[in-house]
Amino acid sequence: MQNSFMLGVSVGESFAEYILLDGSNTVAAKRAYLSRENLKNSLQQFLSTHKDKGIAKAFVSLRISDKLMDYKLSGAVAHVTTEGFENWLELRGCSGSALTSSELHFSVRERVLASGQILHPLDDQEIEGIAAKILLMNIKKVCLHFLHANINPAHEKQALELFKAKGIEVYIPEKTENQDEVTRWRKNALNATVSGLFQDLKKDLLEGMKDAVSEASVFFVGAEGEIFQDETHKCVGSLFGSYSALGLQYQKSQMDVLHLGLEDFVLISPNSWSNTWESPWGKVEIKSVQIRPLKIQPTMGLKLNSFKHFDFSNSIEGWEPGPMSIGRGQKPTLIDLWTENAKLTKTEGLQDRTVAAGIQKFKTALLTLVKSSYDRNLEISTVIKEMQSLGMQKIVMESLLHRQNKKIKVTGPLAELFANGFKKDSNATIDDQDFAEARAVVAVGMKAKV
Repeated sequence: MQNSFMLGVSVGESFAEYILLDGSNTVAAKRAYLSRENLKNSLQQFLSTHKDKGIAKAFVSLRISDKLMDYKLSGAVAHVTTEGFENWLELRGCSGSALTSSELHFSVRERVLASGQILHPLDDQEIEGIAAKILLMNIKKVCLHFLHANINPAHEKQALELFKAKGIEVYIPEKTENQDEVTRWRKNALNATVSGLFQDLKKDLLEGMKDAVSEASVFFVGAEGEIFQDETHKCVGSLFGSYSALGLQYQKSQMDVLHLGLEDFVLISPNSWSNTWESPWGKVEIKSVQIRPLKIQPTMGLKLNSFKHFDFSNSIEGWEPGPMSIGRGQKPTLIDLWTENAKLTKTEGLQDRTVAAGIQKFKTALLTLVKSSYDRNLEISTVIKEMQSLGMQKIVMESLLHRQNKKIKVTGPLAELFANGFKKDSNATIDDQDFAEARAVVAVGMKAKV
């Protein structure tokens, strides 16, 4: 049996896409709703029906929710910095979120000048004392953030060996051309914070694939379209793996990509690159193709504006609990507006998800808003049609205003649903194949160097 099949897996916050490809031909595909289906089991079930297919390689993109990246959920990490620079992680653009507890901030009296000259040597006893304290607090991870360590890493290496000797996992900033210590340190801190969660998800994925793919043949896709397996410093970059892959496919075609996914709407400009991510914790050093989330999103709430007219709110409800029409949501969202549209209800991953009680609850919520609106005589059907039109106009207009290439490819599970909005745009083409993220992950992974 010849191993010629490729597996693509794109894991988002609420949905996961699996695709089995024979060359460019789709053998099978599935989208799992992770609030209702287990990641490991759903992947295992998908692959079990194709045991006769010899899978040569599997390529994975893994996106972790910002909420789960909070240290309170992902696990605390200690931070050791040069004395006087303890608060640098909270500088410049930070929204107020912290990357660790203030009790786990430590500093040492060491100093390396910008020239690389050592001004104040690092004392082993200071590191030994910090190691003893964090072990007593049952902390097993530490980030080292020493000033100018990218120029002269002598103290960084010294502390690294001392902490490792105590059984403590050590994270140091990746060596890059970037001279901005804050963005480099912040990336290191996030990598340390999410590494445990990343490894847990990786374990589930590998267990789900173990009967079909060898572990040595499983690769993760990073923000620059590169592939990796065990590099912990690439955990945060992998959050952008599927989006970068979507764009990089069309880089030579001079074409932007508008991805209309179930979780989010993003405009990707593959011929432009960004070196930082504006995260909830401030700027983070991440190189990726330019990714612009649209102002309007699939689970954006509906509301009355200050003029008592129907409009979209600034809140994103997400898929947990999800839109009202699938039964658990408490607020009406954009995607609820299409809840009785066959194109939506037939979308892979949403079949049989809508419930009659949820649809009625959504309409009741709209009726309540109508009674408080400027025009209390509006019909529910009229509100739905007008808001559908407004939503589509916003998507089309924003993609037109911010695209950097003349041509644009519209992809994603909701591409067909909004296709009519792009009929007058001669430079827009609709991707008629679903599972764009998983397909792109395979396409880019195949081109990357191992």
